[in-house]
Amino acid sequence: MPVAVDRQLCLNDNYKRMQCRRCAAACPYGYFDDSLTVDAGRCTDCGLCLTACPADAVTGECFPRAPLDKALDDPAAPLFFACRRRREGSPWPCLGFLDGRLLLAMAGSGKDGARQIAVDDTACAGCRPEVAAHLETTLAETNRLLLSAGKPAVMRGEAAARETAKERPISRRAFFASLLGATVDTVREVVAAGAGGGERLPRHDWFASYAGVCKSATPSAFFSALAIGEACLACGLCVRICPNKALTAEDHGTALDFYHRPGRCTGCGLCAAHCPQGALSVAVPGRPEPYHVARRDLPRCESCGQVYQPVGNQPVCIECLLKKTSRSILPQSTEENE
Repeated sequence: MPVAVDRQLCLNDNYKRMQCRRCAAACPYGYFDDSLTVDAGRCTDCGLCLTACPADAVTGECFPRAPLDKALDDPAAPLFFACRRRREGSPWPCLGFLDGRLLLAMAGSGKDGARQIAVDDTACAGCRPEVAAHLETTLAETNRLLLSAGKPAVMRGEAAARETAKERPISRRAFFASLLGATVDTVREVVAAGAGGGERLPRHDWFASYAGVCKSATPSAFFSALAIGEACLACGLCVRICPNKALTAEDHGTALDFYHRPGRCTGCGLCAAHCPQGALSVAVPGRPEPYHVARRDLPRCESCGQVYQPVGNQPVCIECLLKKTSRSILPQSTEENE
């Protein structure tokens, strides 16, 4: 199967309240059904669904990880992207899998956070207009962030075509042959990542590790902004449920201070979906720098009046809750029975 959803990674399969359909919404041809299964016989391998998933759960056999791992191992080497229509032997059937997070991570992983990248998108408009439109906005915003940080912009168009033409094509066979020199553990990791439809491209992990290059005085669509409303009871569930540790909290005894790290946030919306008070919201664009979101006071127990950290919507502290529960379970005294 060329493209598939890894159910072990899909947020819908791991969290009951999640109803994410971003991969299906990104497919311009409607090849995902209601269960997010791809029509393999019709899939064109454009790769747009891979860019949309906040959990990197969409994998593709035609989108190998090996060339990107090779780039990460050589910080001084430039990186060239061209589809097979533009360069024979290219590992990429289409460039729709490229998004801002992946490009910024690859750029930031270079020497001094300044890897030169070339994207030959000269054939996209005549081949797949949806991919061309995606790359147009993605490359424009990527270059805005890189230039604002004093880093070289991603080359594109004819300039990129000339650069990629100089690069010797490397076939998929060559990429996988290079794995023979890797350690047994690395090979096992690659094989496991490819199970169930293809190799996982951990673009969000790479972004969190290498995209410190991002500097912007204005919000960017590549980052999410998080807000916590007054209805928050400081239960801390959002912090505990965040799979990327993008949301943290400092406990001050009577209040919690919440902090957000946009570089780690994928905008998945898990925190908002599971907030018992519906007090969280996640939206784009956001700023790349970590920031203080809000301070929220801990509530007071309705029974004893002490400050406590609630579990969900529970209006009493755990001690009073246990006392109430024990009284309802234990038998009444003889005097009360009389």
